[in-house]
Amino acid sequence: MKEKIFLTSALAMGVFAPAFAAPSNTGEFPSTGLMQEDYTYTNAATEANMDGVYEDGATVDAVAEYTDILYNIVAGNYLKAGSDATNGTQCPVGSWCPGLTDATYNETDDQGINSCPSEYGLSAAGASSQNDCYRQCSGNVTIEHATGVTGNDYYGNGVDTCEPTGCENGWHVKAGVNGSAIASTIGTSEVGASNAYINNNGQFGEYSAAHGQGYYGINGNNTWAVDYGSDKGMLIGQGRCSTRAGASGTWANGTYNVIDDNFVSSLADETGQEGAKYCYCNVTGYQDTNGNLQSLSSAWVFDVDAYASSCASDCAFNCSHDMRRGDAGGLAFRAAVLGSVQPGLAMCEANTITINWSDASAADISANNAGTATYGSDVRTPVKAQTKKGKTFRGWRFSKPESVSVEPGNN
Repeated sequence: MKEKIFLTSALAMGVFAPAFAAPSNTGEFPSTGLMQEDYTYTNAATEANMDGVYEDGATVDAVAEYTDILYNIVAGNYLKAGSDATNGTQCPVGSWCPGLTDATYNETDDQGINSCPSEYGLSAAGASSQNDCYRQCSGNVTIEHATGVTGNDYYGNGVDTCEPTGCENGWHVKAGVNGSAIASTIGTSEVGASNAYINNNGQFGEYSAAHGQGYYGINGNNTWAVDYGSDKGMLIGQGRCSTRAGASGTWANGTYNVIDDNFVSSLADETGQEGAKYCYCNVTGYQDTNGNLQSLSSAWVFDVDAYASSCASDCAFNCSHDMRRGDAGGLAFRAAVLGSVQPGLAMCEANTITINWSDASAADISANNAGTATYGSDVRTPVKAQTKKGKTFRGWRFSKPESVSVEPGNN
């Protein structure tokens, strides 16, 4: 009877005993001591492996160790609090995100995101630089002779898009020029040209002329200008030293062959940083032969690989010098810069008015260039009026032809 009971108990124990799964992997205890998931380490429960623990009934802790994941987030995105998305989150409107290098996870704080300055509190989603922050031109920006303004006024070195929507009487909206039109006006000769620059320390320099800083209209550090002559106009631009390497390209038969990342749509202001030795140039304005300055937007074009210690002081000069040069290399570099220029902003231009002088010969009108007048500027009269018997010439008086109809604000 006892034997029967014993067998029944054994069977019962077999039915209710828990089943254990073996780990999927088998191996020797790692030399680093870091045991991996789902492993059987053969004969590894030793004093040496278990940090000196060997007594019967003793306890040993197995402490999990981790290393931080490093996040490299591209400019225009940021690492949101509590997020482990490797590509980050797009920068929201009203902010700018320069990107992150080797950032670590943070449960509570956003990383790599900055609010736009209070006066320039607007930005598009994905803004990567503080220069992408803007305010509306209307109510903040005045354009000479404009009756209305549209577009955006960008912070710092951001390229403004302010344009007139209408002009005062005597002025009209003129579409902005483009790079090819400027290149055609400037031509290829270096004769009569002069260049000027302001380095990173605010020091002004000028070559082959003595006009002075005010003549060129440049004020900020790392700006430059080239005056191609009174009948050609003037270009104004910026220099920038960056840690971003640019390909030097090659000049062949006056053609600038662009390779690698020679053109950059945007470039952080890295002047003065360690390793910032790559000099880039862009164009921000063109002053035409009438003295009208039009804003331009161009890509950054790589110019020269300099020394990091001297790039900041030399870059603006290099830009002005190479944009002035009339040799094959200089002309090719100039073509590359102007070739990246987007159509310029519109402006209010003075109307040209034709004057019909009575009782004056064509020769006398032409001799004094009296056939036209620019609104708000000089009126030139013919050399003389016709002589009439029995009459003394008193002068000419303007009189609007009856057939002319004028709409206020559009002329």
